[in-house]
Amino acid sequence: MPNDGEEENDPHHSAAERLGDWRAAERDTAAARAAASVAALAVAAAAAAEEAALETEEAATAAMEAATRAKLAAERAKRAAGQAAEAAQLMAAVAEGDQTRADQAISKAEGAETEARDRFHADERDGFPSDAT
Repeated sequence: MPNDGEEENDPHHSAAERLGDWRAAERDTAAARAAASVAALAVAAAAAAEEAALETEEAATAAMEAATRAKLAAERAKRAAGQAAEAAQLMAAVAEGDQTRADQAISKAEGAETEARDRFHADERDGFPSDAT
């Protein structure tokens, strides 16, 4: 292997030594090419990792936004459910009042029916008044 360039120009350098130098240089070149290839792969892997990290960040941001929207929607749904419950309570109270008035109307109608039936039977027994014309 050449050190400082002196051996390369030495006229007494044998063919075997020159061949050895050449083979060593070939090995060094192959090793350098392999190192360059590994470095290129490392650069590509780093770029892919950076891209993946950016995509992950974007996905995390989108997930946070979706969670925020879901929380807002849940809060709105909760408010709407509360309002629906209040409305149902009011409607129940109104319905109870309607039921009470309907029961009173039934009682009144039944009383009127009983009175009309009793008058009819009394007139039937005593004779119906004649029509005065």
